[in-house]
Amino acid sequence: MNAAERLVSQARQGRFEEVLPDLLATASRPDGDRDEAWEAAAAAIQVLFWQDRFAEAADLAEELIARDAPLGGELCDQDTPFRTALLAGELHAGAPARPRLLAAAARVPEGRNLGDDLSWLAEELPGRPVEHLLPGRSDWGGPARPLDRVAAPLAERDFDTLDARDRHTLWEAAAAANDFDLAHRLAETSGQLPDRYAACLWMAGWYAVRGDVPGGERMLLAAHDRWWPYMAWDAIPDDAVLQPTLRLVTTDLVRAHYLTRPIGPEAEKNA
Repeated sequence: MNAAERLVSQARQGRFEEVLPDLLATASRPDGDRDEAWEAAAAAIQVLFWQDRFAEAADLAEELIARDAPLGGELCDQDTPFRTALLAGELHAGAPARPRLLAAAARVPEGRNLGDDLSWLAEELPGRPVEHLLPGRSDWGGPARPLDRVAAPLAERDFDTLDARDRHTLWEAAAAANDFDLAHRLAETSGQLPDRYAACLWMAGWYAVRGDVPGGERMLLAAHDRWWPYMAWDAIPDDAVLQPTLRLVTTDLVRAHYLTRPIGPEAEKNA
């Protein structure tokens, strides 16, 4: 675990706002380790999202890529959250993303993932809404599809009689089929919630489009307990503050919960 990853671990103890200045300092230190710099920047960007400091997050991503991408280090193998920062800068701060994406891509050595991804986004943007390119989006309010052959008979049974594997299968199938009515019925009749972060997020968005803020809030709080980082720099899930629909149910209580409670492996250590 390097210095940046230690800071990320400290932040995940529920100390995000306290640790943010150190993350920003590590990210911007010109004479520091370049891999530590991009990891610290990635985590800082996620925390800035939760503070609605989208312009600063986009600036940080742009400056980091301009400075370090030509060196060809590990930064050039990344995409998230740097792509996300530039897109969110347009959606939430009004800073056009396409010229920044193209300029950033030009700083990355040819054939590296970051440059290819930024170039692809620049090509996609004119024809697609920005939020469609941000993480965490679902077809909230859209039509439901039939359940798959495995889940359909499970939906006919008493949910409380299903074992953990079958309950998980049914939650996942409801989300895959965009069948919110089924998922809502399961939650209301059983008192249980989905066992995965993504399914809770999907339900939160549905509650948002139906105007049920308490229902969406409940799902986002549950999602917090089910989230796990996929990389060492991954500090805090950011879907809830990126997607406009989810922002409708990202209440002050949700923000305080995410920014001040241990999460992921740090929460597990404290359990």
